[in-house]
Amino acid sequence: MLRVFITIDTEFWPRKEYRVADDYIDDFQRDIHGRTPEGDFGLTFQLEMLRRFDLRAVCLVEALHPYAVGHEPLKEIVELVLDGGHDVQLHLHTEWLNWMSKSLLPGRSGQNMHDFSLDEQSLLIASGLAAMKECGAGRICAFRAGNYGADNQTLQALAQNDILYDTSHNTAYLDSTCRIQTEEVPLQPGRLDGVLEVPISFFRDFRKCRHAQFQACSSSELEYALLEAWKKGWESFVIVSHSFELIRRGDANRPSRPDPIVLRRFERFCHFLSENRDKFETCTFADLPKFNDSRDSDSTPIRMKPFYTCGRIFEQLRRRMMGPAK
Repeated sequence: MLRVFITIDTEFWPRKEYRVADDYIDDFQRDIHGRTPEGDFGLTFQLEMLRRFDLRAVCLVEALHPYAVGHEPLKEIVELVLDGGHDVQLHLHTEWLNWMSKSLLPGRSGQNMHDFSLDEQSLLIASGLAAMKECGAGRICAFRAGNYGADNQTLQALAQNDILYDTSHNTAYLDSTCRIQTEEVPLQPGRLDGVLEVPISFFRDFRKCRHAQFQACSSSELEYALLEAWKKGWESFVIVSHSFELIRRGDANRPSRPDPIVLRRFERFCHFLSENRDKFETCTFADLPKFNDSRDSDSTPIRMKPFYTCGRIFEQLRRRMMGPAK
């Protein structure tokens, strides 16, 4: 069986300065609930879709925002995820330091975890854990850095805070935000700097390396990649989503709207997993999975068939023709 981790980065972004206590609500409704005039297509929608197909997800919940806007939004998210029977884990976006009236790191700012020292990263992780605990999240054992912006010191800081798993390594971002150094490109989980690194899955097409994400890959590509990973004898396959993955986000002048192509991809993916339970099982980090470093499996990257890549390019062109949210 191939363990499939459906990971949902659960976060909201400030689009304006928050002057009073409830100024964050519009951003929260857009990015967490996926609010559109046609209905909500955010976290609740995704978790309900997964429930319909008896699948489980890992919600990596951003936990620095409580120090800027209070704990109520985090409490709402944690309750929503746990009530749905899914897994709550830790996600940090260091950009929130700029929005705190009393910063956790006075005078310091940065877009990524790797912009900070080991001690600073450890403090940020500990602060996120404290916020999660206050909001009823229970034991946290896994982490993903915002923007995939971790380095090896991030992993050391996680170990200092007794976090067992990291899932920040994104091969497609090694030339930009991801700074985790490894001897070889990791395809499967392995020990690294005191934690077990569970890398985000990817495949190579005729142009570049592409990580597994609903907005970035077609249904045919995801299905083919999963089947290839299963044939190769891999232990895990990690897919990225976001709480706002299924909408085209608007702004102050334009409401958000559903993204029909990505919506269709997500539902088809759930159906595919449900129909292939003899090959795939959705797994969470709360299960404390053990990974076998000596497992006999094919350690070569997945090569995508050009036919499927061409189909995705056509789909993406259609999405662009739809234009931004109106």
